[in-house]
Order: sequence, then structure tokens, then C-alpha cells
Amino acid sequence: MSDRAVWGSRLGFIMTTAGFAVGLGAIWRFPYMMSKNGGGAFLLVYLLTTLAVGVPLFIVEVMLGRVTRHGGVLGMRQLTPPRSPFRLVGWLGAAAGIGILSYYCVILALLLIYWLKSLGGAFAYGADMESFAHIFDLTSSSVASLGFAVLAAVLLMGAVIRAGLKPGLERTCKYLMPVLLLFLGILAIRSLSLPEAGKGVAWFLKPDFGRIDLQVALDALGHTFFAVGIGVSTTFIFGSYLSEQSNIVTDALIIIGINTAVAVLAGLVIFPAMHAFGLTKAAGTGLVFETMPAIFSHMSGGWLLSAVFFFLLIISGFASGLGLVEGVVGTLDEALGLGRNKTLILVLLAVLLLSIPTLLSYGAHAPWARIRLWDKTIFVFIEYLVTALIMPTGALLMSVFVARRFGFAAFAAEANKGAGGLRITRHWKFFITAVVPCAVGGILLLGLFAS
Repeated sequence: MSDRAVWGSRLGFIMTTAGFAVGLGAIWRFPYMMSKNGGGAFLLVYLLTTLAVGVPLFIVEVMLGRVTRHGGVLGMRQLTPPRSPFRLVGWLGAAAGIGILSYYCVILALLLIYWLKSLGGAFAYGADMESFAHIFDLTSSSVASLGFAVLAAVLLMGAVIRAGLKPGLERTCKYLMPVLLLFLGILAIRSLSLPEAGKGVAWFLKPDFGRIDLQVALDALGHTFFAVGIGVSTTFIFGSYLSEQSNIVTDALIIIGINTAVAVLAGLVIFPAMHAFGLTKAAGTGLVFETMPAIFSHMSGGWLLSAVFFFLLIISGFASGLGLVEGVVGTLDEALGLGRNKTLILVLLAVLLLSIPTLLSYGAHAPWARIRLWDKTIFVFIEYLVTALIMPTGALLMSVFVARRFGFAAFAAEANKGAGGLRITRHWKFFITAVVPCAVGGILLLGLFAS
């Protein structure tokens, strides 16, 4: 397709895809998983599962996009016979992308409000965790202010995507990612300079092998899947914008390396400071919205540091949101033939519509907070449905297709086009044909069991 959009540069592809993969998971979800699973033990297993499962699966999806020159719907239609179950890959990816955006925008809106609160000095003089928990409860339950911020986030993402691949998405992420890495590095240096920070570093980096069990392994595997960004149509469509001369293997390692570096930097920001001030019991969203403001309130210039921290979260979330929107719009534009602008409007309207139940159910005092679906709040249920069921199902179909239908030899030949010294060799076969499908299937079974 001569008129198909292509990346303006290799750097643009790397930075945009890294921005999509980093998302809120590296700074928000990763520290929570570390806190839950014993620090260094989880980090070690996570690094191993990323190499064994995340890297091969990422290369698989990019390769499928490049070889078909299409998004997931038309791409799998091109590779499979009629009525093949593998054709669901593209549709499941688009559904997962819209589903994630429906609650992702609510988190982005909350981060925007917290950033504004930080600039106003709201967290400069706090003395205890209870006050910050109260602020979080009130802010997360404020439907009007959150709703306005959700609308602003969606419209801003729409404006960037409408500008096109090169002048919009690629250019934006080429600037956002270096800023993210720079500010994270500055915050990490500040955190490491605190008294008793060494205890937090040791807890974070030194694995306690006694903590490694099946649950830690499954959590690490699940976070690898979440962090790499497989099964939401974006990596597939990003691959379709590549030329055959692009070096998929090396670029995949760079992208996932950046993702991992951001997660480690986030850990070096959060855990040394937590141990320095004795705030080691908080977990989950409390690490971001309750514990971190409490930490900054103990530091000189804490209001500025908290503003920088929440600005970083906004950057990472916004970059990931852009990737999700581009993946869904690019995929459905091809499949439905409505034109890119009309498809973009429909996708944004769908996101806004679906964000209403998540918005109304997020905070502890939100209007729909007490409604339960399978013993979960609406917000949590939508997140569970997308990340534990839809995404793994699509990724399982894709991995089985490459392992059993496309074939390892064809996969290696396509992935190695444009490759340099790092190539797919016969040693990858076991991971592509056995480890990856079994790992993704295990994630799906875990999600079904958790229901």
C-alpha cells in the first residue's frame, strides 16, 4: 500500500512504542506489584519473565503487523481462511484498547487534579497518612471535576491523533519520553540522597529467594504481559507502519529495555523514600495518591517535587493513551472503511460513553461505588474483564497461530529481515512454540480462576 503511513524515523518508532508500553504500569502498577511480592524477589522473576515471554511475544506482534501491512483485523484476515478463530485477534485487540481507555482516562483525570493540587501547595504541609487518604477519597469521588478532566484528556488525545502519525503521535512522543526519563532520574537522585535510603534500595534490588513462589511467578508473568502492551491492537498497527528494512529484534530489545529502565527508576524514586520515612505498609493506588504526597510533605521543596512526580505520571499515561487510541483507530479505520476522522470521532465517543460507569464507581463515595458485579466494583470489573480475559485471549490466539499455523521458520525469516547482529535463531523455537503460548494460557486460566 503506497499511501500507507510510515514512521518518520527509527527513533520515532522506538520512542512512540516505548511511550505506549511504559504507560502508567511502570510508575503506578510496578511499584504496587513490588510492594505486594517482596521487593527484589519480584524484580528478579519479572526480569526473567520479560526476557522469556515479553520479548518474544512483542516481536511476534510487530512482525505480524509488518508482514501484513495492516492492523489486526485485516492483517489476520489476510493470513487465515474464512471462519478461522484467529481472526478474532484484531477485534479483541480493538475491544481491549477501548476498554482500557475507558478507565485509563479516569486515572489520567485524577492525576491531572493531583498535579494541580501539588502546584497549589496542597501537599506541602501534610503531617500524616490519614489526611492524604481523606483527600484521595474526596477527590476520587468528585464526579464533576473528574468528568471535566476526563473530557479534556480525551479531546487532547484526539487532537494529537488527528494531526497524523508523524506530526502528531510520533513528534509528541519523541519529546515526552526524554522528559520522562530526565525527570525520573532527578527524582531518583533526590530520593537516594535521603537518610536511610539504603534500606529501601536493598529491599528493592536484593532478592529474598524465600519469597519466590508460584504466586510471585504468576504475578510477575501477568505484569510482564501488562507492561509490554500485547493484545490491544497497538503493537500490531505500529508494526504495520514499519518498512522491511527495520530491525525488529534490536528495536524490540531497546523498547522493552526503556520500559524496564523506567520501572526501575520509579522504584528508586519510591522505595528509598518510603523506607526513609517509615511509610512501608501502603500498597496499590495508595503508593501514588496517598503515600507519595506524604513522602513529599517531609521534604524541603516537597510541593515542587510532588508536582514533578504527578507530571511524570501524566506524561507516561498520556503517551500510553495516545498509543491505545492510534491502535484502535488504525485498526477499525481499515476494517470499517469509514475514514480516519470519522473512525476517530466514533472511538472517542465510545471511550467517553464507557468512561461514565467507571467514573461513577471509582471513588469510595462515588454514586455507584456500592454496585457490585461478581463481587467487584464497576471500575474494577471493567479492568478485570479487559486485562485478565480479553487481552490474554487475543494474545493466546496470536501466539498459537504463530507457533502452529504461521510456523517458526516463517516467523524467524520475517523477523530477521533488516536484522543486524541480533537475530532470531533456532534457540528461540522453544520459547515461541511452547513457553509463550503456555505462559499466556496460564495468565488466562489465572484470570478465569480469579473470577
